[in-house]
Amino acid sequence: MTVTIRVDRVGVERVLPLRRSVLRPGLPEAAACFAGDHLVSTRHYAAIQDREVVGCLTLLESSWENGAAWQLRGMATDPRFRARGVGATLLVKAVRDTEAATPGARFWCESRESAIGFYRKLGWAVVSDVFDRPPIGRHVRMLLENLPADPGDRAG
Repeated sequence: MTVTIRVDRVGVERVLPLRRSVLRPGLPEAAACFAGDHLVSTRHYAAIQDREVVGCLTLLESSWENGAAWQLRGMATDPRFRARGVGATLLVKAVRDTEAATPGARFWCESRESAIGFYRKLGWAVVSDVFDRPPIGRHVRMLLENLPADPGDRAG
């Protein structure tokens, strides 16, 4: 069942609590802060339901094969809202918003192995071998190839 949310571009302080609780549980608060979080060009997005942040992600200006790109980092969904369309809605809206501001830029991420299926359903492809990111675990690099126009358009 999907839930009604809105996706807003927000300041980093709005995403840090969820990012820490989902992606860095048990680690110090500083573990949820990433290099580049406070750059003017960095874009933070939150999925909000009734003023509560239930999903978040960050897009950092980057490059891919010598071209303009955005690196997706810190994507997290509150466990109470998983498998309800929140993450897909958040990701599609954030990428579309960023594409409008930077036409032609590529999008890439380092995905935990457990999230590969989520990204594949949304048009991302694995482009690396598995590697370890201590203390977080095994990851792969993924590249956005064909994002659906609407989260409801995703296959699978």
